[in-house]
Amino acid sequence: PDKCKSIPGALSMVYRSSGIGGLYRGLGPTLVAMFPYVGVEFMVYETLKKRWELAFGPVGTAALLLLGALGGAAAQASAHPLDVIRRRMQMQSMNIDKSEEKDKPVKKYSNMFSGLYHVGKHEGIHVLFNGLGPACFEKIPSTAIGYFIYEFLKVALNVASL
Repeated sequence: PDKCKSIPGALSMVYRSSGIGGLYRGLGPTLVAMFPYVGVEFMVYETLKKRWELAFGPVGTAALLLLGALGGAAAQASAHPLDVIRRRMQMQSMNIDKSEEKDKPVKKYSNMFSGLYHVGKHEGIHVLFNGLGPACFEKIPSTAIGYFIYEFLKVALNVASL
């Protein structure tokens, strides 16, 4: 943050320190995490909605928000370990300068799998879930509202679920 005063300055610094690959560091985990995230979110939401309808009848506004929130929380929990590794991969080039000053070895994750393995083996699996609470607080409201709007538009456009 102290070295870069603008987005072009940050891009230039990353390019100079890590090359073109540095600009894409963490892209693999981001793309891999998208698929289970969206899949888990939708599966949990639709499953809970069907079970709600069987048990209680039509789903009201509060229930839609609750079910959307639960889907978002489940999705965030499933993808969070990959998010942790992605962030570490993106930050590792910035930590090189700091580690040289302190004579500490830099944790190098060449790919998502080596990052998951290294963290799980040397720091513990629980570390992959650090920050899950705040991440859920960020995602849950938007997911809940998103599914409420999804259901509203299905009714407004007269579109049925599969």
